[in-house]
Amino acid sequence: MQAVPPIDTSKLLNRLKLRQLVLLLEIEATGNLHRAAERIHLSQPSASKLLQEVESALGATLFERTQRGMVPTAFGTLAARYARLMLTDLSNLRQELDGLKTGLSGQVRIGAIVAAVPDLVAPVLAGIATDHPGIGVSLVTDTSDALLAGLRSGRLDLMIGRMLGADGQAGPSGLARVTLGPERLRVVAGPAWSGERAVGALSDLAKAGWILQAPPSPMRRAIEAAFTLAHLPVPTPRIEASSVLATVMLLQRTALLAVLPGSVSRPYAAAGMLSELPVKIPDLLGPYALISDAGRPQSPTVAQVARLILARAIGNPDRPVPTAS
Repeated sequence: MQAVPPIDTSKLLNRLKLRQLVLLLEIEATGNLHRAAERIHLSQPSASKLLQEVESALGATLFERTQRGMVPTAFGTLAARYARLMLTDLSNLRQELDGLKTGLSGQVRIGAIVAAVPDLVAPVLAGIATDHPGIGVSLVTDTSDALLAGLRSGRLDLMIGRMLGADGQAGPSGLARVTLGPERLRVVAGPAWSGERAVGALSDLAKAGWILQAPPSPMRRAIEAAFTLAHLPVPTPRIEASSVLATVMLLQRTALLAVLPGSVSRPYAAAGMLSELPVKIPDLLGPYALISDAGRPQSPTVAQVARLILARAIGNPDRPVPTAS
């Protein structure tokens, strides 16, 4: 890796321009200097000059030209991450200024695991749509590992999930967490399931075919751990799918089994689309939480949405009183 000389911060601030930061993100997104220049209304020579200037200011090569296009180096990936954070902070500043003038307003970007959507996220967002017309919300549903990446990069303001590390125990540093509640898992089957429905343990399903989330999601680790604790071979999934909708559609068309959060499987079971098998999955996931970046100040709008989420969690009798950790 190339050596990078120490950078004088004051000189760097004088040399960096906002358009250079925008260009970095466009090149990262498109992998093509010409296309990136078009997207920010620059000529290619001007864009090339801006890139040379920012590489000179940082003392590092940010992109390599390959047959696949312009690929960020390790320095480029890091620079793009901080460019995104700086531009996000400017956007938040504008929103906070507008909020001070006109009351709460602006966009809040939330990431959530699917288990939190039916009983927590959906009611809160419905209330915001009715009671706070100035607040816009962008919701992303994904696995905790993917949401953490979004929170770290600045693409999300808040996430509801787990901050587990690769070892399944330690969470990333610099994050603030408030525990919300448990995620109870259910083994589910579609109409084509031909096994014995009066099963009572995982051992009764040892030979079944499965649809499981792709690793390294916490749910996948929890399911594999449940089989290990039951002294059973860990199943090799026939299909890996992180999408709940895709899982439900696949269960409708196959004799495979899957594991879904009870909050998600409940309405499908009530509609007769799925069956919940009476098999107990031990609580190995632990509770999910409201997570934010402790090093980034929250706008009044983001803070208000966080308070509404916590209020809903406290008011749900199925959940413990949230605790900070």
